[in-house]
Amino acid sequence: MYDAIVVGARCAGSPTAMLLARHGYRVLLVDKAAFPSDTLSTHFLKRTGCSLLKRWGLLDRVVATGCPPIKELTFQFGSVKVTGTPPAYGGVDVDYAPRRTILDNILLEAALEAGVEVRQGLKVTGLLKSDGRVTGIRGKSASGEAFQECARIVIGADGLGSLVAREVKAEKYFEAPPRTCAYYAYYRGMPREERAELYLLDRERRFLLTFPTHDGLNVVFLFWPFEDNRKVRADLEGSFGETLNFVPDLAKRVRGATRESNIHGMHLIPNYFRKPFGPGWALAGDAALHRDPITAQGITNAFHDAQFLSDALDDVFLERASETDALAGYEAQRIAALKPLYDYTIQIAQLQPFPPEILELLNALPGNQPAINDFLGSFIGSVPLDHFYDPDNMRRIVAAARTV
Repeated sequence: MYDAIVVGARCAGSPTAMLLARHGYRVLLVDKAAFPSDTLSTHFLKRTGCSLLKRWGLLDRVVATGCPPIKELTFQFGSVKVTGTPPAYGGVDVDYAPRRTILDNILLEAALEAGVEVRQGLKVTGLLKSDGRVTGIRGKSASGEAFQECARIVIGADGLGSLVAREVKAEKYFEAPPRTCAYYAYYRGMPREERAELYLLDRERRFLLTFPTHDGLNVVFLFWPFEDNRKVRADLEGSFGETLNFVPDLAKRVRGATRESNIHGMHLIPNYFRKPFGPGWALAGDAALHRDPITAQGITNAFHDAQFLSDALDDVFLERASETDALAGYEAQRIAALKPLYDYTIQIAQLQPFPPEILELLNALPGNQPAINDFLGSFIGSVPLDHFYDPDNMRRIVAAARTV
C-alpha cells in the first residue's frame, strides 16, 4: 500500500509526488502518456513559479537546457506602449517559457530521483472506494493488463478532464463562462530577444502574445472572444493572419519567419475552482482550478498546488492535523494565493475596454519607469494586484503624470 497515488505526471503531479517522496513517503505516480511528450500549454513560467523551482533545486536544470530567459515585458494597450522589468520574486528576476517536452521531463526525473515509483502509459479507469472513502485506483496498462493499487490518499493531477474529479463529483465554484478561444504556433527566424510582448486590442477585441522558447523558436499566441470561436476554427490560417495585421510590426516579423508547427489551441476554455479534497482524495493543478490562459498562470498555479498540498499531507501523515483540517487549510491557502489573479484573468479575458479609472492609470504610465515595472509585475505576479491597483497608488501615479 502506498502513502499516496498521484494520477497525472505533469506540472502539478510530478512536483507533488516529488515533494511527498522527499518527506519520506511511499508514492506511486501514474500517467497515460509516455515521457517526454508534448501537451497544450501557455509555456510561460513566471518568476513566481520559477521561485518554487529554485526552492526545489530544479531551476538550474531548466536554465541548463538553453531555455532563453525573458528579462523584459512589453505591453501595448491602444496607443499606450510600455517596456519594463518586473520586480524580482523569491530571488528570481527573469521568466522562462520552456517547451513542455523538456519541462515535464525535468519534473518527472526529479520525482524519480526522490524515490517516486513512476508508471507511464498507464490509463486509470476508475477509483477504488470503501465506506465512502477513496482507497485507490484501477486501470489498464498500455498492453491492456488490468491493475489496481491502494493508497492512503489519491491525488488527481490529471488536468482539465480529470477522471479523479469526475469520479468523486468534485463541486465547482467561482465558475465563469468561457471568455476566449486561444491558439498558438511555433516560428523559426523571428528576431531573438529576451522579452515577451503583449498586445491588448480593446477595439478589435484581440490579444496577442509572443515570446522565445527552446530550439530557436518563438511562440505566437493569439486570443479571440469566445463568441468568435466557430469562425476562428473554420479558418485558423486566415484568422491568424487577420489578427496579426492589427499589429503590423509583429505581423512583419512573423511573416519573415517560418512556421514550424501546426496551429494548436482550445475553443472551449472553462473557468472554475473545484473543491480540492474529500475523504481519501485531493486535486491539484488544472484538475482543481482552470482559468483562461490569457494571463499564462497555469504552470505557476500547479507549482503552488504541489507545495501547498504536499505540506498539508505531511501534516496529515505525521498526525499533526486531521485530514479534513489539513486539506481545508490547503483549500484556504490556494484561494488566498490564486483567487486574485483568477479574478484578474477573467476580467482581462473579456477583451473589453477597461473602466475609465484604469484607462487613466494606463495613460499615466509612460515616462514613469518604477510604475511601469510595478504594472508589469502585477501581471507577472511579483507585485500584488491589491498593491498596484490600490486607489492611493493609482492616484499617485496619475498625479505624477500630471506634473510632468
